[in-house]
Amino acid sequence: MNVHDSERMAGMLDDLGYETTDIAESADVILLNTCAVREKPEHKLYSELGIFRKLKENNPNLIIGVTGCMAQRDANEIRARVPEVDILLGPRNIHHLPRLVNAHKSTFTDKHGKSTFEPGLDLLSDPTPVTPVKRSSSVSAYVDVIFGCNFKCTYCAVPSARGREVSRNPQEVLDEIRQLNDLGYREITLLGQTVNAYGHDLEKLQDGSRIDFAWLLEAINDINSSLRVRFTSPHPMYFNNRLLDTIAALPSVCEHLHLPLQSGDNDCLRRMKRTYTIEKYRDIIENLRAKIPGVAVTTDVIVGFCGETDAEFANTLKAFEEIRFDLAFMFAYSPRHSTVAGEWPDDVPADVKSTRLNKLIAMQNDISREINHQLAGNVFEVLVESVSDRDDALLFGRTRSNKMILFQGDLETYPVGSLVRVHAREALLRGFQGDAVEIASRPLPRRIMPLNVL
Repeated sequence: MNVHDSERMAGMLDDLGYETTDIAESADVILLNTCAVREKPEHKLYSELGIFRKLKENNPNLIIGVTGCMAQRDANEIRARVPEVDILLGPRNIHHLPRLVNAHKSTFTDKHGKSTFEPGLDLLSDPTPVTPVKRSSSVSAYVDVIFGCNFKCTYCAVPSARGREVSRNPQEVLDEIRQLNDLGYREITLLGQTVNAYGHDLEKLQDGSRIDFAWLLEAINDINSSLRVRFTSPHPMYFNNRLLDTIAALPSVCEHLHLPLQSGDNDCLRRMKRTYTIEKYRDIIENLRAKIPGVAVTTDVIVGFCGETDAEFANTLKAFEEIRFDLAFMFAYSPRHSTVAGEWPDDVPADVKSTRLNKLIAMQNDISREINHQLAGNVFEVLVESVSDRDDALLFGRTRSNKMILFQGDLETYPVGSLVRVHAREALLRGFQGDAVEIASRPLPRRIMPLNVL
């Protein structure tokens, strides 16, 4: 979601006539888009601001902005520590960026000649207005469908930065996807803090039927059943048989589900206020695998959450052994302010967190390699995305199940946007190295569009 927010901001600046630069010293505007999920980005923010405030000493007209979740939650601290920051812009106010940039550009000062500070931090603001987008890929595109989150997970800082859930107008979503389809995009990723909550705040259709996430997937499939459709991140509470059946039935929806688990222990899940049990989570995965054989399942998990005992962590290990995820993003808990758990004792020692995390990572890496080893030898349809950043003799792409794959070739033979059938010769931790068998489809023709919008 932060990547796409950055694409939107880049699109708005382009629309104002700005051009991107890799040289900070030559910049007229510098924006730092931030995340509040973990502690490390906070330290990184102030380190970067320390560099950019020195640039402003040499160029007083330089506009420095902090955007994203930290801007929303930590505005007062940022202003106190780095008064050179001109713009603070929260995730729900991105569409105000042009106004704020132009205001600072045009002698936006008080009677004493000092810069007048006007933040964009309205947490109740409607986050859905259409904006230009400067997309970072010509084949894969992100599409926002729902903003904010109504859950109250005790460890999570995101609701305090992104506000309550607001679904985008379905016609706007579908119009954007039609435009992306006309532009030749092969893959769409639907975004939402709780993406499968889409539609619950929308009015019913004229025939009385309810708009929900399953309805949206069906409508997208009707636009082009050959699109690759992905989505992130869903919540287990919004999974039902209708959604599972829809995912299984639609040819456009990829055979991959990223479903955050967070803990494999019910007591820990209750303290987290995750609103489901490990049994419910396991049922979702079992039903999904029964309906879509070979589907890849990935997850997120936190170890060392407040009060986590050895027995609770053992249940997380057991869940990983039983469910056998294709891949997992695993983190040690760090307290976040503006959360319920931020007021609780962080009572799992750092060395215990580290030991548990390393043990879980080692187990999951073994499982990932075993799964990929079992799949080696198969031929997969791969969407070519780029040249490998490690070896320019190899091309990089992903299968429909989101496995990364490297294969010998060049962009003249296999252009970006091609669908190539690749034999998976060797299993890697996150995918395969393989050999091209044949090109299944060349890049789609691209229409000239007047404006690429959100």
